[in-house]
Amino acid sequence: MVVHVLAITLSLGAPIWSFFDPRWAWAPLIVVAALLGLVLASVKSQKWQYIPELSPQANELFQRFGHFYTRPFAGRDFSGACSTLQFGAVAVAVVGLFKGFWWGAGIAAAFWFGVGPMAMAFNPTNFLADPVLRTAHQEIIDWITARSRERSGGV
Repeated sequence: MVVHVLAITLSLGAPIWSFFDPRWAWAPLIVVAALLGLVLASVKSQKWQYIPELSPQANELFQRFGHFYTRPFAGRDFSGACSTLQFGAVAVAVVGLFKGFWWGAGIAAAFWFGVGPMAMAFNPTNFLADPVLRTAHQEIIDWITARSRERSGGV
């Protein structure tokens, strides 16, 4: 939640800053995106155990996005922060264009295509289009739910 609130604040503040200096308005957006990239690299570096109860497709999905399945609320928060930063970047670029800073459009495009995949990696559920992956995702969710019920004593 804190990360998303920070992203919202920056995404509202950076366009205002760009009215005064469109070049420096990119600084907070880029710094926060870089920090989010470091967090993503850190969580993606973790290896997950093979789960015999799951199908090979579900295990492959769990290996790719285990960080999300073990911490779904954090994944949604970080994904939302990435998406918010993307829209803040568009606003900074638009203001920059009106101020004559044409490089802002290129920076925004690079930023959009750099941060967008991070949003998908933090929370893959919004981007699973393949029916096989959706089935594998549901299988993982069912396994997590059943395991949670076992731990709580069947309640």
